[in-house]
Amino acid sequence: MWRFFSISFHILIFTIQYLLMNKTIRKISFQLHLWLGIISGLILFIVCITGCLYAFKDEITNLTQPWRFVTPSNKPTLPPSQIIALSNLAYQTTTKPASITFGAEKDAVSIDYYEPNGNYLTVYINPYHGTVIHKIIRTPNEFNFFNFVIKGHKSLWLPATIGKPLVGYGVLMFVVVLITGLILWWPKKWNKKSIKRLSTIKWKASFKRLNFDLHNVPGGYAAILLLILSFTGLIRNMEWFSESIYYLTSGGKHLIPYSLPLSDPSQSKQNIALPIDKLYQSLKNTEPLGETYYLSLPKDADDVIRVSVEHKKGSYYRTDNLFFDQYTLKQLSGSGPYAGKYTEVTVADKLRRMNLDIHDGRIIGITGKIMMFLASLVGASLPITGILIWFRKQK
Repeated sequence: MWRFFSISFHILIFTIQYLLMNKTIRKISFQLHLWLGIISGLILFIVCITGCLYAFKDEITNLTQPWRFVTPSNKPTLPPSQIIALSNLAYQTTTKPASITFGAEKDAVSIDYYEPNGNYLTVYINPYHGTVIHKIIRTPNEFNFFNFVIKGHKSLWLPATIGKPLVGYGVLMFVVVLITGLILWWPKKWNKKSIKRLSTIKWKASFKRLNFDLHNVPGGYAAILLLILSFTGLIRNMEWFSESIYYLTSGGKHLIPYSLPLSDPSQSKQNIALPIDKLYQSLKNTEPLGETYYLSLPKDADDVIRVSVEHKKGSYYRTDNLFFDQYTLKQLSGSGPYAGKYTEVTVADKLRRMNLDIHDGRIIGITGKIMMFLASLVGASLPITGILIWFRKQK
């Protein structure tokens, strides 16, 4: 059996090597690499550089907003209803809060409000003493650096109907550019000389050679990560691509849209005392290892209480998305890959939940974020060095 696999592996490697060295394939690859690279170059540069700027948003936000944190205490935290009452008093409003978020021991509790005029307010409160730490009011037209960056990343700062397809098909072209680049990068023979040429940059060489090395060497190192970034980005950007990947990974099932169930207003006479407090305590009992508890509060009579329990802070993948009737606190079922407990979903749904964590590298922590940041930085440099190579050849 081992001999069979060994022979099969060598045949596969020989076949790949033969195809990569085929002159016709290399000529076609060169033309595709050149022209698709030129067409998608500007889109790729914007997408990659904004990805770099957004990569450490959470870390930068935590450093620049100290009011997000408190000194841990041995005292029990105040119940949600009391914290909401203190927040309403501090805000001096009758507007119902949209959500409340409890974090780890050192995290302040945050309460979010959405005003009819479009203003968005967040109040930060010490969960042990009820002290209001900070209030932030954001207007609809207020400039926010990271919102600006993510709009560029997703739609090039254009209307979504125009920008999203441009980004999607630009990244799709980049996938072809990467694959053809790997074909052209592949050496005729693997030996010490070829490995050294592909893995080192001659910093003291002429500008022409240095620019070529800056395109060839980092591009070779980052190619696989850039392919991962591209595929996960396409899943988030293009519906047909997203549905096709889900169909393949689920064994022929169609992607069900994410939707919330509804509360039953006919049960409004149940009159459960302090339902948010009871629900939060129940969550703490059933999910004691949760790091963040986000409760989206009902606005209309048939809205549910939507709960997100993060089992690893900042992880979209390790999050339970649960739904409760606002009158009876009965747990209800939502639809789509993001509904329910992450440990109980299918393999296809789990892969879909992982998509964003893989895209920005957080699935393996800060190391993954740094890797994706560097890969994205290389991606932003490739159109520049590639166009310089083409321009000098034309000249």
